[in-house]
Amino acid sequence: MMEKKYELVAWTKNITDEQNARLYVLPSVEIDLLEPLITEVNECYRLKKENNGYINLELARRFIKVYEQSARLDIFTGHIDSGIRFLLQAADYCIYEELLYEFEKFCEEAIALTRKHGFEYILQEERPKQTLDRYLEHLQGKRERKSDGCIRFADRAQIH
Repeated sequence: MMEKKYELVAWTKNITDEQNARLYVLPSVEIDLLEPLITEVNECYRLKKENNGYINLELARRFIKVYEQSARLDIFTGHIDSGIRFLLQAADYCIYEELLYEFEKFCEEAIALTRKHGFEYILQEERPKQTLDRYLEHLQGKRERKSDGCIRFADRAQIH
């Protein structure tokens, strides 16, 4: 009779705690998980080049989706710093008015993760800093437009 051999290739920790859940995988498995994301990013860039650099709403959504998926995978596998960068890359593609909510959400999550895990240096890197500068400009504009006596957007952050 042949003896079966098994190899542990992945395991989880704190899976019921969404904030601290982790997936641990062997490097070869991690590459397998990354492969479809890399393929999709390459396809998005090919389409962007094919359209002479123009990014329509559909392509923007594809970029956003793949960068958010990359962020989620990195965060889940404990690569928080890379996850933060990917969240901000996703935010960079929220270039249409109907994507402003997502822009805010990605920036706020990146800032929260940065503070929680002590990765403030990431926010000083050129690309993340540009994204956050846009976010701060957006908040300033939002505050200026809000004048109906309700709690301003900036005040909500202080409430939590």
